[in-house]
Amino acid sequence: MVRLLALLFALAGPLAAQDRDTLHLELVLDPRAEAPLESEMILATIRGVYRETITNEELKLRSMTDFDWTRLGQDDWTDQQVDGRTARVFERRIAFYPKRAGTLEILPIVHELQVLDAEGQRETVLVRSAPVKIEVGEKPVNAGEKWFPVRALELSDTWETDAGKLEDGQNVERRVVLRALGATPEMMPQQPPLREPWLITFAPPAEQNFQVTSQGPVTTLVWTWRLRPITGEPGVIPPVTIPYFDTSIRESRTATIPAAPIGYASFSDNAASGWRKDLGVDWPLLATFVLTLILGLTPTLKGRTGFPVVLGRLRRKFQTRQKLRRLRRHADDGDAVRFRALAQSLIRTRSGTRPFEVHPVLQPVDAMLFGGKEFHESVDLRVVFREVRRHVYSSENVAGSRSSGIAA
Repeated sequence: MVRLLALLFALAGPLAAQDRDTLHLELVLDPRAEAPLESEMILATIRGVYRETITNEELKLRSMTDFDWTRLGQDDWTDQQVDGRTARVFERRIAFYPKRAGTLEILPIVHELQVLDAEGQRETVLVRSAPVKIEVGEKPVNAGEKWFPVRALELSDTWETDAGKLEDGQNVERRVVLRALGATPEMMPQQPPLREPWLITFAPPAEQNFQVTSQGPVTTLVWTWRLRPITGEPGVIPPVTIPYFDTSIRESRTATIPAAPIGYASFSDNAASGWRKDLGVDWPLLATFVLTLILGLTPTLKGRTGFPVVLGRLRRKFQTRQKLRRLRRHADDGDAVRFRALAQSLIRTRSGTRPFEVHPVLQPVDAMLFGGKEFHESVDLRVVFREVRRHVYSSENVAGSRSSGIAA
């Protein structure tokens, strides 16, 4: 009775097909000139040659200690002449990724087939491939965690507008697309932060796309940043280097996100027009004033080195008055963004405030602009303008007193 039950159980389960010359399965590695390195893609084809009528099938790949793997596209079934006989040929492309160096073994792959026997009865058989050993080399000693072996890497960098000529308070989007052949999403580098003390940066999660081809997977990352200068003074975002190992030429290479200037156009315009002919004043009146001042000061400053200092101070005062007139127009128009950028420039120039520090006079404006939905209080820019003007005049008086003491 026990023998009968054992026989019935064996007949009910799948049968091994190793002794049947009509069913054959193998793993065929793509030819290569050099041994692969740790984490480098290894391309292969699972190929089955079958001379029986197949009604159903399922390919089974087990998890492996030494390899990760990914399937490359759909299975391909064709009728071919193999060794002079017609056969049904099964092919599946696959990529393996060794997790360590050494002599590693790809475990047998099982293809479960449901076939029809000579009497038309369905029979389930298991076809196994032979294990395959691979010699895997070690990654370079200095590779570290940034070891990134790929067949090809492409990088593109675009801006939605000219970042060096932004309008006051304008945000700009930077978009970098990184595309790698032979890499899975887990292998791709992290998005760089692009943080600078003078820059407001917002980086949403990266967009990711994964496609498969017969020559390996293609992973695409899209990194975006929303950027805005704090002061508007032109700055340069430094370059970002992405090291990788090009497996097609067996060399270490780098892809670089280039350095990029960013700033407000108004800041550059102010610097360029600081002493041009259009000062916004009546020219005859200005000429008379300057001539009178020079004639009055010449006897006093004759033989002294302070005369150029006085002229320089006079020039800076005219520039300051021009900026204050623009600041008042922004306040009257209620343009808080342009008001804040120009006021910060004036205050920093006079008081030596560092680019990423906010003067107390401007804190109400910052709260209104950046405070979020919980901040509902409106700020009268004309009141803030008077405070800024008082601070600028006070700073000028202190600087003037020091310059007079030096020139005397």
